[in-house]
Amino acid sequence: MVRPGRMRRAGRLTTAHWQRVRPVAAVGTRVLPPARLEAFSDGVFAIAITLLVIELHVPTSKEALVAGLVHEWPRYLGYLVSFAFIGGVWISHSKLTRFIRVVDAPLMRLNLLLLLSVSILPFTTGVVANHLFESYLTVSHDISTSFGAERIAVVLFGVDLSLAAFMLYLLIRHAARTSGIAVDDVAEEELQRFTVERRLAFVAQACATVVGAFLPVLAVLFYLSVSVLFIVAPLTATRWRTAQTGDS
Repeated sequence: MVRPGRMRRAGRLTTAHWQRVRPVAAVGTRVLPPARLEAFSDGVFAIAITLLVIELHVPTSKEALVAGLVHEWPRYLGYLVSFAFIGGVWISHSKLTRFIRVVDAPLMRLNLLLLLSVSILPFTTGVVANHLFESYLTVSHDISTSFGAERIAVVLFGVDLSLAAFMLYLLIRHAARTSGIAVDDVAEEELQRFTVERRLAFVAQACATVVGAFLPVLAVLFYLSVSVLFIVAPLTATRWRTAQTGDS
């Protein structure tokens, strides 16, 4: 025989349990824990960032080692841009998974599109490394053709970076706007602030891509700046908010 007091306590536990589960049900029945999303994404990020090294060629001539290294510096620049960009996306993605407790179907699809654009980066990095500054290094007289290839390569590289930045923005925005995905109200507010930051980063990357159609060399430098911003911005914003919370 169950005592009335135990029945009341059981009733209270059941009510509290459904209060915790109800927000999760709002995002749909097909949900996954964030750990699975993070593990799969980390694997893709690690593979993509490793494949970038394949485009770095080792000079074979011992006598002209310095000249060979100098000749390959466009590849080094492309490697730095993509390495910094993927690293920044990984930091932002890791920050996202800290603030969510479930992953719904739309979030999984958006994450796959983000990984698609990131996985293509080794290819677009190789394209821009082969054609960057071709108009200055070419020996042929057809400078217009090489300069056109340089512009196409830089714009293609920028489109890939912009697509990845846009998908990251949509991913974070969906997590911020969908009820039940964030861990709590504080996490939801943090995701909303993060959405604004990623939107600004996407706009900056898109503008740099437009510049690439006219000034390809300057655009690549802009790509590098935006990629470094992808790394620095989430870290500095977190430290600033932590300091603000400590002061309050």
